[in-house]
Amino acid sequence: MKTYFPGTVVERQGKSAEEFLFGIFAVTKGLMLAQVREITGLDTSAIQNWINRGWVQKPVEKRYTVDHLARIIIINMLRDVMKLEHIAALLTYINGETSNPDDDIISESRLYQYICQILDCMDYETLLSEAQFRQTVEETTRDYREPFPGARKRLVEGLMIILAYYAASIVKRRADALYGATLEGEAARGA
Repeated sequence: MKTYFPGTVVERQGKSAEEFLFGIFAVTKGLMLAQVREITGLDTSAIQNWINRGWVQKPVEKRYTVDHLARIIIINMLRDVMKLEHIAALLTYINGETSNPDDDIISESRLYQYICQILDCMDYETLLSEAQFRQTVEETTRDYREPFPGARKRLVEGLMIILAYYAASIVKRRADALYGATLEGEAARGA
């Protein structure tokens, strides 16, 4: 079974999120919009809308950095189960305003790497208790160094919210597939 990096159409092929993100940027100073679209499967209007609303920082000289890409991917991975305004509020809770990098507690690319590392440790077939879930997040982020008191708490809480919604998106996709196979298949047979 093919596995993809969350929020993208890119196959994992045994790579870590760090290898994926920084492999792309090892040979370029930034991505053009067409490349971001190809990686995420998003259309131009969605990406430009998120930039116009201030949810994603404007590209520099029409080039998207690794942190631009990571933020777009995170929004994309959550948009099926969260309102876009709620995703923006959550990312602001974690990292402050997109226009002010001084209030960031973590780079967007590192945040995405943590998300992928935690997903690699979890099995969504088995529900974890709240304590087990928190422990997994805490263990994965143990190398994180707070830029100021309270930053770790924001990071852990934000990651728990992101991951819970991502789990919900997996369940939603399964439910949609069951619905399609059952009800749409029934309609086709009855027609």
